[in-house]
Amino acid sequence: FPRPGSFFLTWGWRATLAKRQAALLAGSLAMAKVAPFSSEEPNHASGGRDSHGAHHGHRRPSQAIVEIPNNRALLHNVQGAFREFLNNAGWYDSTTAQGIRKFIRGRTFSVLAMICLFLALFLGEIFVLAQVPTNTELDVVLTLVFAIFSFEFICLSLTDASYIFGFFFWMDLLGTASMVMDISYMSGADATEVENITKGSTNENVIVVRAARTAKLAARAGRLSRAVRLLKMLDHCRTGNKEEDLRKVKMARVISNQLQTVLSTRVAFLTITVVVVLPFFSVFSYPETDDSMSTWAELLDRNAGAFHDAVMRGSASPQAAATELFKSEVLRFTQSYDGVPYGPFRMCYGSLGSDDLFTCDKQTVDLNAWVSDYPFDAPERKASVKEINQNHIQIAFNMVVPYQQESAAGIALICFIVVIMCVFGLLMSNSISQVALLPLERMLSVVRERCQQIFKYTTDLKEEEESEEEDEEFDVDIEHSSEFMLLEKVVAKLAAIAHLSSVTGEPEVKEDMTENEIMTLNWMQGATANAAAIRMRPSGVAVVEESSSNTAAMGHPRELSGMLSKISPSIIEELSGWNFNALDHPTEMKIAIATYIVTYHDGSCQWVRDNIPEVNLFKFMTGVEAKYPSSNPFHNYSHGLDVLYSVSQSMRLTSTDRILSDTAQFWLLIAAIGHDLGHLGVNNQFLVETTHDIAVKYNDRSPLENMHCATLFQLASSSPETNIFIKVEKEVYREMRKGMIAAILHTDMMKHNEMIKELGLLYQMNSEQFDNLNAGAVMSDSNSHTQTVENAFLHCADIGNPMKPWELCYQLAHLCLDEFFAQGDKEKELGIPVQMLNDREKVNRPNSQVGFIEFVIAPMAESITNLFPQLDALPQHLSVNVQKWMKLWIEEAHPPEEPASKVQERVKRIVLRCKAVTREERGIPVPE
Repeated sequence: FPRPGSFFLTWGWRATLAKRQAALLAGSLAMAKVAPFSSEEPNHASGGRDSHGAHHGHRRPSQAIVEIPNNRALLHNVQGAFREFLNNAGWYDSTTAQGIRKFIRGRTFSVLAMICLFLALFLGEIFVLAQVPTNTELDVVLTLVFAIFSFEFICLSLTDASYIFGFFFWMDLLGTASMVMDISYMSGADATEVENITKGSTNENVIVVRAARTAKLAARAGRLSRAVRLLKMLDHCRTGNKEEDLRKVKMARVISNQLQTVLSTRVAFLTITVVVVLPFFSVFSYPETDDSMSTWAELLDRNAGAFHDAVMRGSASPQAAATELFKSEVLRFTQSYDGVPYGPFRMCYGSLGSDDLFTCDKQTVDLNAWVSDYPFDAPERKASVKEINQNHIQIAFNMVVPYQQESAAGIALICFIVVIMCVFGLLMSNSISQVALLPLERMLSVVRERCQQIFKYTTDLKEEEESEEEDEEFDVDIEHSSEFMLLEKVVAKLAAIAHLSSVTGEPEVKEDMTENEIMTLNWMQGATANAAAIRMRPSGVAVVEESSSNTAAMGHPRELSGMLSKISPSIIEELSGWNFNALDHPTEMKIAIATYIVTYHDGSCQWVRDNIPEVNLFKFMTGVEAKYPSSNPFHNYSHGLDVLYSVSQSMRLTSTDRILSDTAQFWLLIAAIGHDLGHLGVNNQFLVETTHDIAVKYNDRSPLENMHCATLFQLASSSPETNIFIKVEKEVYREMRKGMIAAILHTDMMKHNEMIKELGLLYQMNSEQFDNLNAGAVMSDSNSHTQTVENAFLHCADIGNPMKPWELCYQLAHLCLDEFFAQGDKEKELGIPVQMLNDREKVNRPNSQVGFIEFVIAPMAESITNLFPQLDALPQHLSVNVQKWMKLWIEEAHPPEEPASKVQERVKRIVLRCKAVTREERGIPVPE
């Protein structure tokens, strides 16, 4: 029979220790699965405000999107709802919440909590080392610790938005809940109860005991997360140049403390893992446990059973032999534990009842009388007694020393982990600070200085002085700190700008495009014709680029007044909305309406009265009408009047008197009425293809637009009666002429993609101002931005037929296509390639409009509405119209199901794009 000794003790308790360490590892792995330590909400004290103290705006800049795993989505929603509820209730900013937060974060309570942590970690083991026989003292102390932990947990959950459902929330919850496993009247071990092992349940009891210890230690491991806070206390104890620390930007201090916490937490897990895993490999070495006690009990039980049978038979000789054998085995058993730190101190002969209770029979034989001196005494702490019950014998073992060794090993392990965490955490924190923090601090300083230049507005970034030293120990969430928010916005803007700068502006041909859409795409890109297709102009909506030129005849104010008086109130009312139709009126009325719009436009009416003679203006409008060929189905005086009205309406809705000077608004109106002056009814490609005199004159570069500009100024200077600039100062006239030429030349569709890119860049650089309807702040110090907006107003009005109400859109689209088809007929007659959208035999009118809207108009509607949300009626009309064109195409062409479904998907995307830029979707208030 193997004698118990150092071999069994060493390997048995090593296995026990390794399994305890495995329990620690299980606890640490469980902790590692909780949400990472980063809050997605503002700091608790922000009260729904950002790090600058300002309310969040109605539209936040683009941010990097963080996807939440499906298994955390519910928790994230609950977390956000809880924070939002407390934040909206004003709880975080209340005096009570601030007082509780200040107390919890104060140094006094922090020291108290740290003392409680050490008591929770070590007091139970200390009581085992001291062999305290009762539960009272331990239960009282741990109950107080449990109450303090619970108080801290509840207070932080209610007063700190960055704590709730964060890393330390789960660790504190686990550590606090694990306290119930150390308090005897809850689920803890009872020091007054003996560990009892009954025959047949040895293996089961061992498993239960190990499982209980494993669960207890794994839960206790959660309390180690509180030890990470030691690093903050140690950090404050270190000496350093505090004046230099105070000069650091607040964000650097935030990063320093947060980085220290995060790194220390990772170091803690790394330390626990290393300490636990290394001994773990010896768990499976033989033997795993010391079975000598159970084995001796079974052996002695056999002897006791033989003795019992001899007694029951009543024969003296067998009884004497059985007694002698039994006694010799008892003595050999007690002697086998000499030199071992644990062993028997009491034995009893008797019987095991059906209820697993053992009854001693000292009258038959008193085993204790056979042993003159047990090697061990009875422990005062009953929990250090292990009783093994067999059928006829009960043996009580003194386990004081092994249990003390186990407790000492546990204390040493936890102390080792804490020391390693503190030492290596501080070392790593200092190293990272030197390598990354100092350069980052310099970078953040530059961010604070340069962001104002990037965003073109003033933001107050000055730090708020902390009223209490304790408050500086607990930092705001990095992701919501001022410099990081600015840096995030800057990077998002730069990314958008880089994207806009890198794109070619030319949509790609896709497999699901119809022939009409490919025609529209090629026309947009200015592609020359090949065997299948030819250069073309857009279909459907006033797409042709034009310029303005003015000729006027002189008249008397009386005649002018008389003409204006013929404008009915209903027409004036139509001019205040988007339903005005220039095609509904005779020529004389169109001239009067054009004169009325220029004279009474809100932003320039006073300047016009003072500097533009009424007679000259009327004669000029009459000359403009004469210069527009009436034979053109689309590019005639009605189109010029429609663009003039659209530009005036856009400027009125966007309150451009805050952006543009009165002179700028005046010349933009004149450029609008004359932007297609003298149009030939064909496009630039036709003039170039046929080597027309105008194309030769202007070197094939925007020949029509150059001609329109020249015709407009020739008209104004052809007679004193038509010279609307006669009273304008020379310098002012030069600026007007410069702006008008630039705006009219930008109606060339070859410059469309470039304009969309410019508008996109302008919005990305100044999105906050445009979203806040403060475009004046952007235009006030930049002539180039002002000219870009002026060009956009005119170009948008020129191609804006699809953005009008459906009845107007439908009518104007057909007129435009009629003009395109007339050009196609000329191209066939001349034997030159027929340009895209010009072949009446191939082009489907509704389908061509869908492609034209997708590639040309939708980007324009998005861009102009991003800058001026007040124009969201344009994308709203566009959304309705593109759906109607699709419906007409399906009704007329009866396309197969697959192409039809693809077009429907594209139309849905257009509708969503149009909806996204409206004020309602962007959260911008709409005045009633």
